Amino acid sequence: MPHHLRHRLREAESFFRLFLLDVPTRILYIDYDADGKPTFCAASSRVPQLLRSALWNTREPAILTSGTLAAAGDFGHTEQLLGLTTYRPLRHFRADSPFDYKKKCLLYFPPRTMARADSRRMAKEIVRLVDACHGHALVLFTAYRQMAEVRALTDGQWSYPTYQSWRNGGKIIQQFKQSGNGVLFAAGSCWEGIDFPGDMVSLLIIAKLPFPIPDPVSDYERRQYPNLGAHIRKEIIPEMQKKLRQGFGRAIRTEQDSCVVAILDERAGIGGKYHDAALAALPACPTTEKIEDVQQFIREQKRPDYFCKEGLR
Repeated sequence: MPHHLRHRLREAESFFRLFLLDVPTRILYIDYDADGKPTFCAASSRVPQLLRSALWNTREPAILTSGTLAAAGDFGHTEQLLGLTTYRPLRHFRADSPFDYKKKCLLYFPPRTMARADSRRMAKEIVRLVDACHGHALVLFTAYRQMAEVRALTDGQWSYPTYQSWRNGGKIIQQFKQSGNGVLFAAGSCWEGIDFPGDMVSLLIIAKLPFPIPDPVSDYERRQYPNLGAHIRKEIIPEMQKKLRQGFGRAIRTEQDSCVVAILDERAGIGGKYHDAALAALPACPTTEKIEDVQQFIREQKRPDYFCKEGLR
């Protein structure tokens, strides 16, 4: 047998042994891509303990900084993930935002109905909002499939240039920025780290609350709690709140910006199951269920040239 082939077989043996041995500290699973190609994955169930041993127990001073370390103002979830729950001394600091959200932002929730929410109803609401704000819109989705579905349902419903950003959509995002009054349908990385200053995003639409997608790691975490409710309160809701705040951050980027933020998920609406959790994740700002309030807000906040861009391509 050739030496290189023997070497590859030994590698394969070692690799598969990892998956055959029942080691409690490993979370093992197989992930399949769109073509059905499998990827063997392994994650540690002891990340907090490993971080504590490698970093925090050295007692070296450390500063952890991010715009989303806290969930609804509480650092507890991040401390748990990073193995900091018993670390002392541990000090927290939260810097207030320089933006005046109470004057520069309006939070819109569609009126809740008894009818089951679907893509068609979502598309209808998006059309109303885009018309009310004269374009200048970023529509964030948690799934590419729903994004494509809703985008198709809105096709031809307005005159504003419309874009759809898939993975690695840097060129599309740049075209949207240059359009002046376009509408961008996006998911994935557009929830964070992309800057939309000025009037280019004067309407931010969040289609669904960004709850984490179940996976083998979250299934393992679920088994560490006495019941599903406890898991949702301690893990699922804090993760959603952090992601929601990241998405919300696309709305206002400078002290001069103003924006309508619309959350279409009925669970976040006034009287909805997660309304309080959604509000707790966001800065305090006025809320409404009336599209007329959205129109009035835009008229009061925007300069005349904002409306003169209508129909540009």
